[in-house]
Amino acid sequence: MNCVKCGAELHEDQKVCIQCGTRTAAGGHFHVEEKQAWRPSKNAIYGAIGGALLLIIVIVAMSLRIVPPQTVAQQWFDSMVSRNYSKASRYHSEQFKHEMQTTMSDTQTKSEMIIDRLGGVQTAYTFGAPSTVSPGQVSVPVTFTGSDGQPGTITILLGQFGRKWLITGVAY
Repeated sequence: MNCVKCGAELHEDQKVCIQCGTRTAAGGHFHVEEKQAWRPSKNAIYGAIGGALLLIIVIVAMSLRIVPPQTVAQQWFDSMVSRNYSKASRYHSEQFKHEMQTTMSDTQTKSEMIIDRLGGVQTAYTFGAPSTVSPGQVSVPVTFTGSDGQPGTITILLGQFGRKWLITGVAY
């Protein structure tokens, strides 16, 4: 055994180093080796890289996804009926906003018109399949039975703007 401080050779029962005076294990001093800093294993590094790549792929895929027009129509219509104007406004195209300005209406007014046409917020309604009006333009019918027992339809017009479908009009 050697002294941890000066390296002098020691006997196992020796309590103090004769050369430098450092206490030994037999004398009650236990030398604790310095711990090395944690370093990730190769598998941990590969796992982290794989997880990061998977996250990037998911983010890119989500950004390239186009929400179908029927889904946009449903979310907008549900927002209008529940009077959630800020959510509904996110689906308005510039064309629809301009139409509302020229007719002196706003999202709240349109919402009330839809609710009046339905016969109230409690009226059940269903969405039909989108039909193409022209390239980049579709219509989605909303059918319901009014409070008077008569069937009714509201048609939502949507346009494709880049990768998004937005509301371009409503026909009562």
